Amino acid sequence: MRAETFLSMFRVLEGMLDKKYAGRENGSSSVVMRYLSDPESEPVRTQLDLCRELRNLLTHNADDEGNPVCEPSKAMLDTLYKIIEYVESPKPALIYATPGERVLRAHPGDPALEVMRRMEKHGFSHVPVLEKGGISGIFSMRGVFSYVLRHGGVGEDTRVRDFGELLEMNRPGGERFLLLSASATYHDVRAAFERAGERDSRLAAVFITQNGQLDEPLLGMLTPWDVLGEKESPEERD
Repeated sequence: MRAETFLSMFRVLEGMLDKKYAGRENGSSSVVMRYLSDPESEPVRTQLDLCRELRNLLTHNADDEGNPVCEPSKAMLDTLYKIIEYVESPKPALIYATPGERVLRAHPGDPALEVMRRMEKHGFSHVPVLEKGGISGIFSMRGVFSYVLRHGGVGEDTRVRDFGELLEMNRPGGERFLLLSASATYHDVRAAFERAGERDSRLAAVFITQNGQLDEPLLGMLTPWDVLGEKESPEERD
């Protein structure tokens, strides 16, 4: 019976998710519900929720002889197999990243006040500074604060390059940033943000280039909200 196969494979899925979330605080929700709220599940979320409802129908409802009230279709069984395959395979981090061409950025010759206005409008606290096809630094509100303390203000003629060492990535006392290659997975990025949280040291963003080098074009950027359960839609980032 397909119902028995479906329930058996759903238990396989639950076992995989149990291992996935082992050692993490889970509250009272099931691992399937937890996965449904995880950004990683987005590509299969609708199908998984449908499978979950069907599993509950098969498990909690039966006729007088204990037989399931319905029989899953072959298409539903195939869907469950595809979900299991999806959960098994590592997901490229770039799937969850803001594409490089859509990342708000600055250039060394840009007027600093203009960049700051764009950052305020879009709600960003930091943007990469791009130069000669690569990332040359980070323009951040924390850097702006330090610059104002040193110079008394930011003028109309102040350029991004004038911030000097305040643009350096991972400078002492600044926010932390991580550079990863295009082969990085969702789990690599998530683990990096979680480790930073455990050490109480803020990792503000992860930047992805082809080989994880600063002199390469920016392929994507991820923030904690992209992988830790509060993922914004692309429209919300615009």
